[in-house]
Amino acid sequence: MAGYTGIKLIAVDMDGTFLKDNKTYNRERFLEQFETLKARGIRFVVASGNQYYKLRSYFEDIDAGDIAYVAENGGYVHDGQQELFIGDIATETLSRTYQFLESLKAVTAIICGRNSAYVMNTADPAEVANARNHYQRLELIQDYQDINDTILKIAIKMAPTIHDAVLESAREVLGDVLVSVTSGHEWIDLIIPGVHKAHGIHLLQEQWNIADDEVAAFGDSGNDMEMLQKAGFSFAMNNGIDSVRKIARYSAPTNNDEAELQYPV
Repeated sequence: MAGYTGIKLIAVDMDGTFLKDNKTYNRERFLEQFETLKARGIRFVVASGNQYYKLRSYFEDIDAGDIAYVAENGGYVHDGQQELFIGDIATETLSRTYQFLESLKAVTAIICGRNSAYVMNTADPAEVANARNHYQRLELIQDYQDINDTILKIAIKMAPTIHDAVLESAREVLGDVLVSVTSGHEWIDLIIPGVHKAHGIHLLQEQWNIADDEVAAFGDSGNDMEMLQKAGFSFAMNNGIDSVRKIARYSAPTNNDEAELQYPV
């Protein structure tokens, strides 16, 4: 990154940051720059609320061992060679959360597990189709109790008009056991306290002996806050929410302008 010396790790959010609104990126340009990163020993980390398997699908042209993933907003961390961390929401917490989800109207809940994501078979088919944009593995279930998996986080999809009300309700009902964060204008993630993107990146930093001031991070939404606060070089997208743009040290063009690719190392 010209003008940003000493960087050893670059972490990027995906939706609203690395990906354009149509969920694509300039593969040819990125592959060229990725080879430069490798040659200089700079680690590339994908840090997203999306499922690990979905994130992998975006980088099929690159050796799986060359990219690290902080998936599910930190609930699942893979260094390219092995799993480093797997979140596990407690059974009692899940029971409370399922009761809360059943009380909500006009939302679609995605239960995010280690092996797959799960959605009720009564969900709007259009919303299920939308969920598959984020979850490569997605199963329909009849009842939450049918799930036999380690649960990393829970995602809730809703219309933007009710987002703030659902967020407030989630914090009121579940705030003592789960953290509710905005993950885009239509999504809220319920995550384990202390388990977020910054936590996942910290685990990778320890693995690779990289300090905070050697990290560059790009993000746009509420689930990027901790990551941007931790990174020595934090970039908020111009399309990002106000709170993100306030805490980041630097600004970057919008996701549709290939922002990260404009900062060659």
